[in-house]
Amino acid sequence: MKPVMEWFSRVLLIVTVLYTCVFGLIWFLIPARALASGFLLGGLISLYNVFHLSFRLRMAGLRVQSGARRQAGLHMTVRILTIVFGALMVYRFPTRIDYRSFVLSLLFGYLTLVTVMSYYYLKGNGMTSSDEGGEIHGTDSESEISRDDI
Repeated sequence: MKPVMEWFSRVLLIVTVLYTCVFGLIWFLIPARALASGFLLGGLISLYNVFHLSFRLRMAGLRVQSGARRQAGLHMTVRILTIVFGALMVYRFPTRIDYRSFVLSLLFGYLTLVTVMSYYYLKGNGMTSSDEGGEIHGTDSESEISRDDI
């Protein structure tokens, strides 16, 4: 599981930097600043939520593996409050941040998550037969515990 998370974090970091650069350049160069700032704010909040969820899932998995009595939460309240913060920013500065692009870009991080993980598993780096246990279903004719007299 560790190589998957490292690979995913690296790819998501690259996507975040590219997303920020593209919409940052659009914000600087094109007169539609409100549209670009809405995409930039919503996309960055969405990508932050995906990074935060990934981090909290990793921590919860480590706590389960260590046998800790108290389970680690996923901090869903924090992720909801970041979206509320973005909505308050859009409400406070309606001429500088477009609400339509903000709402549309809130899905960007989660769509990126699904795309990156689907690519990882479809490429063949995902679960192999050794990860699944390597069991052969069907006949037990070569089993050590089978007996000929039964």
